[in-house]
Amino acid sequence: MMVELLETGRVMVAAAVASRVPQRQVRPGSARARVLGSSERFWHHDELPGASKTISNVLSELVREGELFPVRRGVYWRGVKTSLGMSPPPDSAVVAELVGDMKGVGPAGLSAASALRLSTQVPRFRQIAVPGRAPVGTSTVKFVTRSARQGRVKADLTGLEVAFLEVLGDLSVSELSAQLSWDRLLEVLGSESVRPEKLAVAAVTEPGVTRARLRAMLTSCGRDRLSARIPPADKRTAARALDFEHEK
Repeated sequence: MMVELLETGRVMVAAAVASRVPQRQVRPGSARARVLGSSERFWHHDELPGASKTISNVLSELVREGELFPVRRGVYWRGVKTSLGMSPPPDSAVVAELVGDMKGVGPAGLSAASALRLSTQVPRFRQIAVPGRAPVGTSTVKFVTRSARQGRVKADLTGLEVAFLEVLGDLSVSELSAQLSWDRLLEVLGSESVRPEKLAVAAVTEPGVTRARLRAMLTSCGRDRLSARIPPADKRTAARALDFEHEK
C-alpha cells in the first residue's frame, strides 16, 4: 500500500510540474508546424519557409526534441517517434531520396554480394553504385561513382543487374571461391532474375574484365550472338579475367 501511495504521489507531482511548463505555441504554416504535421517523409533545409538561419535553428531544435532524425547535413527524416527518439529512415528510402530518378543504380561491394547470395556478412553500411556523380552518403549508406558506365543507364538496369555486373568485375567480394562464385553467377544468368540482353547492352561501357567474363558466360550458355555484341577486352585482360588464380 505504501509503495502504491508513493507511486501515486510521484505521478501527481509529475503531472503538476508538467501542467506548469508552458507549451510552445506553434504558428500555423510555420516551418515547425509543417514538420510536426508530417510523417514518413524527408525534409530538406531549403524547402521550408523562412530565413536560412531561422530554419537551421528550428531544425536543430526539432532534432534535440526527438521530432526529427538527422540524415546528413541539410536532410532530415520525420518518421515514427519512439521512447528513444525519432526512428531512422529505411536504407532503401535514403537511397531513393538521395539518388532521385537516376537509372542504373544498384548495390556494390559486399552489398552486391549479399544481394546475389554470395555472402552472409552483414555490411556495416550499404554500398550503392551510381552511374554519375555520387551523392554525399550517410552513416548507413555510402555511394560509389560509376560515371563512365553509362551503358547501365541506357539499359535501364535493375538493382540486381547492377549487382551482377559489380560482382562479375570483382569476384573477391564473394565469400565463395572464385570458381564457386562463377558457378553461382551462371545460375543467376540462366534464371529470370536478370536480363541477359540488358546486361549485354550495359557491358559496352564496363571495364575489360567484366566484358571478358560476361562474354564467356553468355557463350557457355549458348548465347553466342549476344556475346558477340560485347566489345572484347585485350588479350592480356581477357586471359587474366578468366584465370581465377589472381582472385584468391
